[in-house]
Amino acid sequence: MRSESCSLYQTLVENSPDVIWRTDHELRFSYLNPAVTEQFGYNPEELLGRTLTELLAPASRDFVLARLAARMADELSGKKLGQRLLEIQIISKAGRLIPSEVTVAAIRNDAGDLVGFQGVTRNIADRVRIEERMRLSERNYRELVERSSSFILRWTSDGIITFANSHTCEFFGFLPEELVGRHLVGTIVPEIESTGQSLRQLIAEIGANPEQFRTSEHETICWDGSRIWVAWNNSPAYDEKGRLEILSVGHDVSERRQREKQLAYLTVHDPMTGLYNRAYFDTEFERLSRGRRFPVSVVIASLDNLQLTNDEQGREQGDLILMKAARLLKEGFRAEDLVSRTGGDGFAILLPGLDEQQTATGLIRFRAAVARASEHAPAVFFCMGASTAHTGSELLRAQREASAAMAAEKVLRKKQREQQEKEQEEGTPE
Repeated sequence: MRSESCSLYQTLVENSPDVIWRTDHELRFSYLNPAVTEQFGYNPEELLGRTLTELLAPASRDFVLARLAARMADELSGKKLGQRLLEIQIISKAGRLIPSEVTVAAIRNDAGDLVGFQGVTRNIADRVRIEERMRLSERNYRELVERSSSFILRWTSDGIITFANSHTCEFFGFLPEELVGRHLVGTIVPEIESTGQSLRQLIAEIGANPEQFRTSEHETICWDGSRIWVAWNNSPAYDEKGRLEILSVGHDVSERRQREKQLAYLTVHDPMTGLYNRAYFDTEFERLSRGRRFPVSVVIASLDNLQLTNDEQGREQGDLILMKAARLLKEGFRAEDLVSRTGGDGFAILLPGLDEQQTATGLIRFRAAVARASEHAPAVFFCMGASTAHTGSELLRAQREASAAMAAEKVLRKKQREQQEKEQEEGTPE
């Protein structure tokens, strides 16, 4: 079960049609998925150790470096950052310049230091050719856009749709007359995005200044209420009377957004149990040690029967115990508590705001719940230790004390089992 969980996410990355990559802090590639071969002609191994800038056309290098520097400055200032698409040109192995779009995110270690970058790159040559043909051949405009598999809209600066191609109408489930003449918001754009962003405000900002929103990415809504993510390229256009309109060409990026969400999930979660992983625990531990919300209690737990089960019954049965233990931990602590898997059979829980007595009471309830759940197979046996910190400087000490208490209970449990086995052997008739 564990290998299946891990291989699922590996398969998602390895089979993605988009190029997914990672670099170190000097932009040297440390990983590229196989899509780089189909998109740009390189084998992943050819690019390992080379820098991202080597693949960029000269006109794109300064732009990308400037945008990365600006993003890092915004991130360090605490500014809330969303996904931002950058349009660049990449030099293929054959030497051709390929229009592409890329999203880039910084990778930081537990101390907050920049250690690299990761991103997703897509070849958009087909879309660029369509847009170029639209600009160069107004005579064939309508035929081109009607046959296009992209979403193509024209709308006024105050958000009223003046044109929607057939693909847009069919995909979103509207008749042309149900879109043309109506506002974007309330038809194919919801008032509020699932992220909380006001899309009415965003549409107003794009309409007021389309030059500042050459690219945008936000949720859209179909006639049946289902939502998809669309990446748009916006440019100013003018009607026959010279009035400003916006030409928007978009494509569905829901799958890419889902892959990015899954990759982000994996950076802080254990794929086997769904609990937070050790890296995220360490980050939150450090954050709490610098905060003011005390007391903070630390609980260290270990499964007492996992290794024995793996050895005697096989890892599949051990995985069932792990999954049940994770469920019990999720249900047994508060929503604001941080429950993480820190190793093979180890777990750690941070309890902000709970003192010694409250923690002890909570653990009594938790052990009782585990005992009731263990009446049904598979049984789960935790060894646990807890300690409380009242200041940030005490938090590391509390973690060590909780770990020592857990280890002591584990030793005691082992001695009890050995004593029981000895008594059983002595009581067995020859």
